[in-house]
Amino acid sequence: MIKRRGFTLIELLVVIAIIAILAAILFPVFAQARESARKSGCLSNTKQIGSAVQMYLQDYDEHFCINLYPTVLPQVFSFYDAHLPYIKNTGVLTCPSEPQSQNWGTLFQQCGLPFRSAGAFTFFSYNGNYCMFNGGVTNPIVDRRPVRHYATLPFPADQTVFFDGKLDCRFNSPIYDTGVNIPGSAGIKPPRHSEGVNVTFADGHSKFQKARRLPDGRWVVAGGPYDGRDSLWGLVGDTGRYAGCP
Repeated sequence: MIKRRGFTLIELLVVIAIIAILAAILFPVFAQARESARKSGCLSNTKQIGSAVQMYLQDYDEHFCINLYPTVLPQVFSFYDAHLPYIKNTGVLTCPSEPQSQNWGTLFQQCGLPFRSAGAFTFFSYNGNYCMFNGGVTNPIVDRRPVRHYATLPFPADQTVFFDGKLDCRFNSPIYDTGVNIPGSAGIKPPRHSEGVNVTFADGHSKFQKARRLPDGRWVVAGGPYDGRDSLWGLVGDTGRYAGCP
């Protein structure tokens, strides 16, 4: 007669402990792998946006589009919409890590703006550099700075046009979620991808930009012309450094 021997309680507990240890080791690795894939997908999106900006420039004598176009007020057509014909997929405007980061129409309501979108997209995850997309001198609803021309940029490869971030009602464009007017937000959150953001530049290329955290909890750009700033908004001047937004 063959005697069958089962596991003892100690053996079962040892096996469970080993499985728990392996899970504790592997789950963060899996999470990092998923985020790495989303980060790569986001970089691809920003690259496509950069290509769309370049094609727009070619069609409009190297002038960047303006930020809001009045149609039949209160409807407005945005600079996001202006680039969509060159992308043909509204999903490119959303980061895989936060595909419903912000609702364009809801943002107008939250900020008390008397507009509604006439465009073809709903969600967006990338901030525009509003110093690049001015209002135009005849625009009755936004700032009336002249449209920006590509030839005026001394360093196109360093000049940002779009980047990961969340727009708030102060029309700040930080590289992190400030918690301002974002429902459900508990306050400052780190930049979207491994303590950094993906950035599109005026010459059409995109790359990952590292950030660092300040003692007060804010995140700032680490390196490059925007070093030490909490946003990639504004111009790169003749010296190759941040020059504000004249």
